[in-house]
Amino acid sequence: MSCEKEYLPHYRLKWHVYFGKREPSVTDITINNYKTQTTALAERVILCFSAIVTVFTLAWVLWYSRYGIDFTDESFYLVWMSNPFNYSVSETQFGFIYHPLYDLLDGNIAALRQTNIMITFCLSWIIGNSFLKTVFGNQSLQCKHRIVISGAVATASAASLVIAGFWLATPSYNSLALQALLVAVAGLLLSDKHASRASIIGWFLIGAGGWLAFMAKPTTAAALGLCTGFYLLFAGKLSVRLLAISVATAVGFIVLSAFAIDGSIVAFIDRLKGGIEMLRILGSGHAGDKWLRLGDFQLGERGKFILVVCTAVFFSAAYFSQATMKALVHGGTMLSIVFALASLSIVLGLTHKTLGAGRFQGLLIWSAPFATILTGFSIYHFKGFLQISRANWALTLTFLALPYVYVFGTNNNYWVSGALAGIFWVFAGLVLLNPIASNRKFPAVLLSLGLAVQMITVIIVHSGIESPYRQPQPLRDNDYKLEIGRLGSTLVLSKGFGRYFAEAIDLAKQSGFKQGTPMIDLTGQSPGILYAIGASNIGQVWTYGGYPGSDAFAVAMLKMVTCHELATAWLLVEPEGPRKISPGTLLSFGANMATDFEIVGTFKTAEGAGGYKEARVQQLLKPIRPVEDAMAACSAGRKPK
Repeated sequence: MSCEKEYLPHYRLKWHVYFGKREPSVTDITINNYKTQTTALAERVILCFSAIVTVFTLAWVLWYSRYGIDFTDESFYLVWMSNPFNYSVSETQFGFIYHPLYDLLDGNIAALRQTNIMITFCLSWIIGNSFLKTVFGNQSLQCKHRIVISGAVATASAASLVIAGFWLATPSYNSLALQALLVAVAGLLLSDKHASRASIIGWFLIGAGGWLAFMAKPTTAAALGLCTGFYLLFAGKLSVRLLAISVATAVGFIVLSAFAIDGSIVAFIDRLKGGIEMLRILGSGHAGDKWLRLGDFQLGERGKFILVVCTAVFFSAAYFSQATMKALVHGGTMLSIVFALASLSIVLGLTHKTLGAGRFQGLLIWSAPFATILTGFSIYHFKGFLQISRANWALTLTFLALPYVYVFGTNNNYWVSGALAGIFWVFAGLVLLNPIASNRKFPAVLLSLGLAVQMITVIIVHSGIESPYRQPQPLRDNDYKLEIGRLGSTLVLSKGFGRYFAEAIDLAKQSGFKQGTPMIDLTGQSPGILYAIGASNIGQVWTYGGYPGSDAFAVAMLKMVTCHELATAWLLVEPEGPRKISPGTLLSFGANMATDFEIVGTFKTAEGAGGYKEARVQQLLKPIRPVEDAMAACSAGRKPK
């Protein structure tokens, strides 16, 4: 972020009396200087508070990255990153992108989360600075204002994976998709119809963002392509010659990825086709005919009330900050300080109350752009909309669409998941303040809105800390330290989760289980246990249970595994589990759980594991057939009849 010397526009003192203009008196000048100094002081105070909240919020999220773990989704991310080359089919390739980072950090889960958060925050911060310069110009905001305001907005993305009530900060296809969109947005802001150094970098970044989006979710990449085309066309930036840079970059990186992952383009295409086919067999809702949807909107009466109240309060602070009456300016400053103090009180653990707005609470981030739009409209009215350029309208619509681009193709509710990319809705609202950018008090308006974004982000993140995804208690109550995965990867867990992990790890060691040994998970929901004991999840990263085609999925998965791996594979089963896989799936390679395996021990799941309150019994089984006999039975079962 450049901090070149800049100057605000010079505003001359204007005065009026009932009968025309007159020369300013000493009193006029004194009063005007007092007002200017008061405004500048208020602005400096808000600036300092915003910077402090940014630092404390970031430190808070990084600190809690050492706490908790989910046995299902988050464990799936870890398994995928740790050994991505073990699997021949996959619909998402995020494991290959993050695998070097996993190795660099030696599998330290807390460090992986912290690095993921910092990557997202830094991208958002840099892009926020570029956004402010592009939309409002160098003369509207000093460097210090841009740095602090962009940092405030960036906190929304740094906490994106815990926003909406989740606590899933481990790198995943979700984080990669968001990072891809941020890179693409940086390119859109820099791109231009005419070739220049900055423009060429921008076109390159658009292509790089498209490639990363493809590696995260091909559906997101496809939607991003359409969204990018719309923006470039309507913003008047489209250049076929320069667009070729983006296309060549995206295609080039995809081709290089194909060779690095599978050794050929054909094999890579087969990987993608195989991944899509596995999802079709599973019946998980990822089918193409279900992509184009909006999903149920259920913010609820309480959530709607909170949204209206937050919007009104945020609007008041922003509007008062540019008022001419000293009392209103002080009122706006005090409201902004209240936002900061509220954020800090939550971050410092002075309160543990949550909003209780339910599953859709991430949509409360809308209060910030709603307040922004109201602020702009109240100042420039309808005529201001006519002053917004076509390029800025295109940018606004693009930002509004990007959360949908982010979620396109997921089987989750689009409104819930879209909130994870809520930073783009914030940017969309800010664009509409362009007509008042020349206002002397414009920095104060943006600072107030930045503090509003921080407060609503902190409130929602706090909900994730208090009710983490598929975990039994607030993260702050965790006190059981345990190494999970590689040496030195210590997390702070609840006692129940810690003991569950510890029992499974101890049982595996006592039973002679060796790290890297293949294991088949018939619980349908325990990739985290396999990761903790060092087992090799074979066929697929996670044998999903609980879907209409789970058993068929398991059979198809096992058919992709060599007979030698299957002959030496152990089993993890949950006889009464709600998402268990039928033992009959083992017949696909000529095995019978009752006669070919031996129970070496049992242990109980923790309450809350997998999202289920009650504890269940799990069993660890080892193969007892001679490997040669098991391989022969497997080969015989695979011969065409």
